[in-house]
Amino acid sequence: MHTRFPLLFLAFALTMMMPGSPAYAGYEEGVQAADRGDYATAIKEWRPLADQGDPRAQFRIGLSYDNGEGVAEDPVAAARWYQLAAAQGHAEAQNNLAWAYSHGAGVPQDDKKALEWYEKSAIGGNAWAQYNLGVRYQEGRGVPQRYGEAARWYKLAADQGHPLAMANLGLLLTEGAGVTQDDATAVTLFRLSAERGAAIGQHNLGLAYRLGRGIAQDFQQARLWYLKAADQGYAPAEHNLGALYEQGLGVDKNLDTARQWYRRAAARDFALSQNALGILYVRGAGVPQDKVLAAALFLLAAADGNTQAQKNAQHVRTELDQAQQDQAMALAKELAHTDDFLKVLDQRVNNPT
Repeated sequence: MHTRFPLLFLAFALTMMMPGSPAYAGYEEGVQAADRGDYATAIKEWRPLADQGDPRAQFRIGLSYDNGEGVAEDPVAAARWYQLAAAQGHAEAQNNLAWAYSHGAGVPQDDKKALEWYEKSAIGGNAWAQYNLGVRYQEGRGVPQRYGEAARWYKLAADQGHPLAMANLGLLLTEGAGVTQDDATAVTLFRLSAERGAAIGQHNLGLAYRLGRGIAQDFQQARLWYLKAADQGYAPAEHNLGALYEQGLGVDKNLDTARQWYRRAAARDFALSQNALGILYVRGAGVPQDKVLAAALFLLAAADGNTQAQKNAQHVRTELDQAQQDQAMALAKELAHTDDFLKVLDQRVNNPT
């Protein structure tokens, strides 16, 4: 279960502020004020320009409302300013307006309008929009699922140095999805993404080292890149670190350390780690055996669609009486409240009866 290159946590992302805007009286003064954290002054500089129809100022005010910088956070106001700038062809505003429609942030959720604005922005050369379009085609959200089209948009964004697009294009190359399989090029893209700080790129580079896929197998390098991604809270990397320690790959086998990494990922609602924790508890591997807790963890992961957890839940429940099965189901419901996952888990571990 540790051998796939999972496509996880694909986020439709808002465009961040880009340097290089041409000088304009008042506009650059606002940029300089924002750069030093004086957002109130930035708004004062931008607002008259925005009212006069300057799309750059309109975009920056929209971004200010999005982030609550110099003004109270207000997604409705943000979307309104993005709309004004987007209608004038401002590519960053078009991407952010698309994101707003995609998520129903300040406007009604509307995948059709999101797609329309993503396409306009992407055609205008915005790397975030190109990435976001790639995600939509890869997931089949609002469009038919077309891996080749996803790869095309990822390639355009990757050519501009977009780290998430690099990681996702590498994933398609690894799987041969919509493109000719090319593990060596995938590794190159993972490395470029990883070196730019993208957690998914760091994780996938670590996984390439773990599997020896497109590069010589090296468990130490796998661990190094997993750690970098895990430091950013990336659950797949936390899970795969647990797997290294559970199996003793490149490290001394240590079930307690494995359990700690699985706990971290499981608390982020990562089904593979919830299932892995369940296996430790059903076997009593490095922990006291607790089949009720194991069943609860399997049920939790199964509810997220993990097929192995579904099988494990069915198997372990045959070893429980009705009262224990009821207890496991109640515990699974408590664990499902992600914010309280570790608290509920520790209460059960410390008080198993």
